[in-house]
Amino acid sequence: MVMQCPACNRSFEDDLENCPHCGQPVRTKPVAMLKTSTILISSNDTESVYRSVRDIPEPLRKKLLRSTSGLNARTILIADRRGQQQIARALQSLPVTPSSAPRAAPKLTVAHAAGILLAGAAGVIAWLLLLRR
Repeated sequence: MVMQCPACNRSFEDDLENCPHCGQPVRTKPVAMLKTSTILISSNDTESVYRSVRDIPEPLRKKLLRSTSGLNARTILIADRRGQQQIARALQSLPVTPSSAPRAAPKLTVAHAAGILLAGAAGVIAWLLLLRR
């Protein structure tokens, strides 16, 4: 296909980016780039996809805000496709280790409390007996 230079009005083949006669760029560059986002929310065994935070229904948005600002909040990571690939590479290079998160202390049951009290009482009795001799 033959193109015509808008600067010098000469004709040339269209596979060139600049006019071979005057050097003017003839390929138009994109004027704008369209960026989109996708938000995937999994809640109560359902998954929903939204295009922006404003699209999330108000009750679910409030629940999301509460869960991300509370004591048990976790990190939310938002990444485009390239970012996802970089994160995946970074995660693959991490050493595999057990979780370093602190574990909750086990709950004390009545049986455990009784055992502790009996062991303490036996210790006190043994100490008193040794004191008398």
